[in-house]
Amino acid sequence: MTSSKKIIAGPAVGGAEELRFLAALAEKGQFRPVIDRCYPFEQIVEAHRYVDTGRKKRNVVITFAHDDGALAAR
Repeated sequence: MTSSKKIIAGPAVGGAEELRFLAALAEKGQFRPVIDRCYPFEQIVEAHRYVDTGRKKRNVVITFAHDDGALAAR
């Protein structure tokens, strides 16, 4: 709150149609998000620490493991 950095927070505006539009652009290679770093969910604390340092220049992505075998067994 005492930083000079501008922060924009809140829910994303838009809906399913906008999301489909972005997905189509990504599929065509016309939209490429700029990613600074990726962290697995298990390292979310480290990801927050990195963001809090103020050195983050781009997006930080949190990834989740995906186990198809567990879904198939249900």
